[in-house]
Amino acid sequence: MNKLPVFEWFAAQGDVLVTVNTSVAGVDIPSRLRQQEVVDFILGETPTPKMAADEHGVNAAMRFGGALHDCYFPWEAVIQMSGQDSVIQFRNPTAATGTEPRPSPAAQKKKKSGLRLVK
Repeated sequence: MNKLPVFEWFAAQGDVLVTVNTSVAGVDIPSRLRQQEVVDFILGETPTPKMAADEHGVNAAMRFGGALHDCYFPWEAVIQMSGQDSVIQFRNPTAATGTEPRPSPAAQKKKKSGLRLVK
């Protein structure tokens, strides 16, 4: 899906809250944020004045704890956009790409091997 026109529509109204799935290939964010599966970013003229969006994704320099990081979100990673009066959600990229979502720690603990030791 071409998400650029949707992003441009939201951006024309002001700042855009973009929700990003960090497990999608190509996402470039600070390493400490990669620990979260989904992260929200505010993009717009005031918070990210050097932002650039094209048919492939969004590039924006942002500050995190005082340090500047050049972030990049391919459109496949953007799962939601919202403005002051509206929200749009997109299909989960893990379903579209066939990649497996990260299992939760609780799910990993419950998983049993199915093997038994027989003496």
